[in-house]
Amino acid sequence: MKSVIPDFVSELYRSANEVSKTSTFERRRLVERAARMIAEQRIQLAATGNVVSMPSSVVAGLATILPQIDDMPDPLMSHILLECADEIRKLHVLWAKTE
Repeated sequence: MKSVIPDFVSELYRSANEVSKTSTFERRRLVERAARMIAEQRIQLAATGNVVSMPSSVVAGLATILPQIDDMPDPLMSHILLECADEIRKLHVLWAKTE
């Protein structure tokens, strides 16, 4: 799973930079994958007893954001994807420090 994380973070950054070319279906899929990955990473870190970073308000509100993706303006969608990528990257770094 560890090699998947940097690839997914790159995919999020790429999609954020090309958000106008990203379909609504793809936007939703990326945010759902990001939310799932963030939740899994947080659970794994908590199980080791390590400190887990505080999520940004965007990441904490992903469940609220998902139903609104169809009407989300491109700049806001780009910001959401970047916030997700940043959170996944931070959690990945914290996990690497536990090994």
